[in-house]
Amino acid sequence: MREKLVSVEQAAQIVKDGDHIVFNGSMDWTPMAMLRELARREIRGITALGVVGGAMNLDFLLGAGVADQVETCSLGFDEYARVAPNYERLQKQGRMRMLDNT
Repeated sequence: MREKLVSVEQAAQIVKDGDHIVFNGSMDWTPMAMLRELARREIRGITALGVVGGAMNLDFLLGAGVADQVETCSLGFDEYARVAPNYERLQKQGRMRMLDNT
């Protein structure tokens, strides 16, 4: 049987510029090592979809320049921040696109 477990580096090689990637929308269970690897590889033009909202995961991708578009119903840090900081900054600058999926 073929091994199904791969390193973070190997998993990140699957993601290409312009791809769509989906994440859960909470502050829990966010694959930060994978997100950091995408940023390290300088992946660009990603559309990040947040299922039932978005949090630090989508905001990190925006701040790192990996994602330039998000599709979600909200983007904040639960009780820590009503609006995610990178999202708010880039939205005000007109440097990213938000698609509402409420």
